[in-house]
Amino acid sequence: MKKYFNLYVMLGISFFVLFCLLVILLSVDKRVITLSGKEVGLSHLNDLVKYEENKTLDKISDIFFYFSFVSVAFGIGLGIYQLVKGKSIMMVDSSVVTYGIFIVFAVAFWLLFDKAIKVNYRPINGNEASFPSTHIFLTTFFMLSLHNLLTKVFKNNLVKYLSLCVAVFFIVIVTLFRVLSGMHYITDAIAGLFIGLTFYFLSFGIAKIFTNNNEEE
Repeated sequence: MKKYFNLYVMLGISFFVLFCLLVILLSVDKRVITLSGKEVGLSHLNDLVKYEENKTLDKISDIFFYFSFVSVAFGIGLGIYQLVKGKSIMMVDSSVVTYGIFIVFAVAFWLLFDKAIKVNYRPINGNEASFPSTHIFLTTFFMLSLHNLLTKVFKNNLVKYLSLCVAVFFIVIVTLFRVLSGMHYITDAIAGLFIGLTFYFLSFGIAKIFTNNNEEE
């Protein structure tokens, strides 16, 4: 069982390594490919898309992105409910606790790349940092986490598969529309997806390990 639980942590680490590799590769093949006038790495890959501002797609991606914050509200509500019912932090599910901790890490990670380490600038507005895509990163992390929490609460296959399908739909829509709206390069989107999966698998995997250890005690 431990090997099974550790698989999630290994997946999280793997996606983080892929993210780091992408950061390194962005120093290769740098050139200007948009009207922003800013160079971008892996330019031939990023040049596969014609970056033009599309406010409609931008707004739609915003709607899907902000809706994903339902996951945060659900996690907080579930945590408070379990805390009040059990009258102890030990009675709060490990998935809820690790999810809350990783939300804090996610905010710190966003601030790091938005304010301190600016790898890429937006294709349309060249003055704003765009790597990794925060919309894609958080939507991936939040929606998959919501799927996980709903599965734990309702414990039936309908909720399990329906929530997973909704999560994947949200991730696909936000990923495509952030690029097609001209807000992000392809590599920004890939990085956002990698980091979102990293945070999800690590938080889920660590919670599984704690659950397994408690069951063995």
